[in-house]
Amino acid sequence: MREYKLWLAKIVTIVILTFVFIPLIAGVMTVAKKTGPRVSVVELAGVIEDSTEVLKELYHAARDKDVKAIVLRIDSPGGAVAPSEEVFNAVRRLKAEKPIVVSMGSLAASGGLYSAVGASKIFCQPGTQTGSIGVVMQIPNFTTIANKVGFDMITVKSGALKDAGNQFRPMTEVEKKFLEDTANKVHDAFIKAVAEGRNIPEEKVRTFADGRVLLGSEAKAYGLVDDFGDVYDAGREALKLAKVELKPDEVPNLVYVNEKKGLLQRALESASSLPSLVQGASVPTLRYIAQ
Repeated sequence: MREYKLWLAKIVTIVILTFVFIPLIAGVMTVAKKTGPRVSVVELAGVIEDSTEVLKELYHAARDKDVKAIVLRIDSPGGAVAPSEEVFNAVRRLKAEKPIVVSMGSLAASGGLYSAVGASKIFCQPGTQTGSIGVVMQIPNFTTIANKVGFDMITVKSGALKDAGNQFRPMTEVEKKFLEDTANKVHDAFIKAVAEGRNIPEEKVRTFADGRVLLGSEAKAYGLVDDFGDVYDAGREALKLAKVELKPDEVPNLVYVNEKKGLLQRALESASSLPSLVQGASVPTLRYIAQ
């Protein structure tokens, strides 16, 4: 029994060292080595289902006196409508307090682009996939399968459109018209945000706002991005907007917010988002997402 407890204690110690202390010490050492004006890097990665963490990081960076500027690093195909709009509005509001420059990764499309267009400036690569200005709602229909297996869904509702998108019966023309009108309203709001955020005439935006994915080189020609460059170029530009000039050979002091998080915490956060993703797949939802 005593040997069992000793082995258990060793295992717990190894786990704590691996997932807590070592990442924490490594993070402290990394931060300690960095010098010069700080640029806070807030990351928006993966499908956008919730904006709570990104908003918290943006507001914290904007109010942190030690941070001179912010880089919003986006690598996302888009996601739910409301969180994308929340990030856009926060960026547009906070850039008045501190420069916010977007650095697009391999993919910053649809809701990822929506989140970006309110920034002070936008950087990408020629091969970055962006654009996809559109709205999509996909509703699976199980009527044929239900009929074959003899399954019947009984629905009690208070209004004609309360169960619009019901997966166990054919959609009526009235319901389809209602959902299409809703999608068009959201699409119009997306187009106006792009036009205002990037100072592009709305008529011009509509010429390429049909859901198509654009390469970074095309996006630059349309005026959706300002220039080509990586996250360090974005950091240098953010400091320049903050009236902090770097020497030609000086590298921006980028401080990643997520470096403060341990590996175990990131894994737990990813796992906690799975239920909402699974649930969202069964609910008719308008989404800004690249297909």
